[in-house]
Amino acid sequence: MDDITTQFEQCLCRHLRLVKPDSINYDLELVQHGLDSMTAIALLLDVEKTFEIRFPDDMIVEGTFRTAGALKKAVQLLLKRKAS
Repeated sequence: MDDITTQFEQCLCRHLRLVKPDSINYDLELVQHGLDSMTAIALLLDVEKTFEIRFPDDMIVEGTFRTAGALKKAVQLLLKRKAS
């Protein structure tokens, strides 16, 4: 599987006002990067479009969007499922 970091970080930077390229803390809660309910929806749609994936309902939960690391792991899981 190709590394998704660059595209993933571009998605984050497009929607999270406190995120600067090359300085994303993957352990910091996304709300501290500026995530709110509206940006969560916009980020979700952008990630789905960028990676051509769909989040199932059971993955659209707070834990998936808690940190950049958690969200990236979810994207990687969905890409792996898509490839198999």
